[in-house]
Amino acid sequence: MSAENGIFEEPVSKKRRLDSTKEKPKTKKKHIPVFRLKPTGETASLFLSSEERVPLVLTDIQHLLLHSLFGNLNLTQPPRWYTIDKCNHITQTTCLIIEGISIQDWENYQDMLKSTHKIFDSAVEVLTPSVYNGSLVKEMALVPLSENEKETLIQKYGSMNLALEVRKDLMVMMKAVFPIRDEITGSVDVRRLDEKFPRTQLMLSAWQLIDENYPVPLKGKLQNVYADYVMTKEEYSPVTAESPMFGLDCEMCLTKAGSELTRVSIVNEKHETVYESFVKPYNQIMDYLTQYSGITEELLRDVTKRLEDVQKEIQELLPSDAILVGQSLNSDLHALRLMHPYIIDTSLIYNFTGERYRKPKLKTLAKEYLKEEIQTGTDGHCSVEDSLASLKLVQLKLSKSVEFGDAVHTKRQKYKEEVNKMVTEPHYALSIFNHIIEQKKTSVIIGCDNITGDYHTFLTQAKESLSTQLKKGKPKRVKLNTVDSMDEVITTLTESVKNYNLVMGHLKLEASEDDTKLMQTVDGWVETVWNSIQESAICVIVFGGTVNGNGVAMMKVKT
Repeated sequence: MSAENGIFEEPVSKKRRLDSTKEKPKTKKKHIPVFRLKPTGETASLFLSSEERVPLVLTDIQHLLLHSLFGNLNLTQPPRWYTIDKCNHITQTTCLIIEGISIQDWENYQDMLKSTHKIFDSAVEVLTPSVYNGSLVKEMALVPLSENEKETLIQKYGSMNLALEVRKDLMVMMKAVFPIRDEITGSVDVRRLDEKFPRTQLMLSAWQLIDENYPVPLKGKLQNVYADYVMTKEEYSPVTAESPMFGLDCEMCLTKAGSELTRVSIVNEKHETVYESFVKPYNQIMDYLTQYSGITEELLRDVTKRLEDVQKEIQELLPSDAILVGQSLNSDLHALRLMHPYIIDTSLIYNFTGERYRKPKLKTLAKEYLKEEIQTGTDGHCSVEDSLASLKLVQLKLSKSVEFGDAVHTKRQKYKEEVNKMVTEPHYALSIFNHIIEQKKTSVIIGCDNITGDYHTFLTQAKESLSTQLKKGKPKRVKLNTVDSMDEVITTLTESVKNYNLVMGHLKLEASEDDTKLMQTVDGWVETVWNSIQESAICVIVFGGTVNGNGVAMMKVKT
């Protein structure tokens, strides 16, 4: 007791004893996965206006499903449009696809989709096959895989997202972006006798074109940006392993309006120059950039050809299935104000560092692999020389292997070897491949007979192809559950979420006389599905779009 203030003080030992009785037992920290959009995902977000958005493609949604199913183990590079913190702690994946609803429906019937809007804080615009009368089933059929298939695919390709790219039809999403005819005159896969693999394997996919800032004819933000661009053809033929390659390179100068075209060169596979032209910019030239471009005032003095003349001549020159080859060709196409679907970019197929974003210089590639010195003079680059070097680099790679000269592939190969080693060592297998080996659960697709019949066709084809490639026994069957009504699809889906790693419900809506009531029904389905999934499960809802409008994808991890 303190004599000065009359307050009793407890002995120190007693205070310690009381504190110890108040200590709470330590609770195990929960690892809750968190989904977030990256900048690429944010530019597709429905929170932006349609003029500002750049849509994702269905492959992006497939990558999310695969990532959520198989964890970070199967990523050879980070996802381009989202991140999932603690992804390996996702307990289950549920996906509901509803065909017949577009982004316009999402915007026009907000009052009827109140629960859907309340549940999902991440919603993005997606370019879907419905826009070009393609098959959404065909697109999604490659995703649901049994655990057996996952293991064999990982052994074959090193990762699931790489396997998806290898197996995917190159034309499927490209047709959503460019006007491409259906007929095929040659094989995409059959290589030429002097090539070790099909040249189509080196081409950029539709989403890579968007990601690498190539001009593409999409609606929304990009439509405004590329308003004065033209396509190299009004209509394209499907690309095949026999499609011709052309090396292309441009030189630019600096005008009052920015960077403008001054020279363009195109070479063919015989290393012949098939097109060469100087171009007179409309705006006043501030800097000829002679040290880089080789262009001088004297060279352009008598030139009368303008950008639109060059565009027209290139359109007439190139065949409808031409593959353009170049080093960081996006800058050349921007200078030309041209859009083209079939691109091989040497800055992306060759790599020294093992990190794709660190691109090598053409001069370095030519010296290392072609044993040629280019860009050596003091008078600037030569567009013929540069376009030829790019084409030679692609031809060299085709004569070697996909991995040749690419440290990203080399890194992936080492990763693949480590995975194979882990698969053959049971001690590691149970801990690392817990989803693959320990659980042994298959995926289930639920739909009415107008849906599951199509899935059965594509899955059978995919599995037969898979079995042949892997020289294994017939892979485990993915379960297809056919029910009588759309309400029953939802009921069966909610009953299945505890028994399968991936549950996919797929509905195809028919035209309705009362769209308001239909949207209320859809909203109820989405809420029912969300309420049925367990903690730390991810739920992905896809509105499949229509011929008149893109689709919507919503995703959220339940916490």
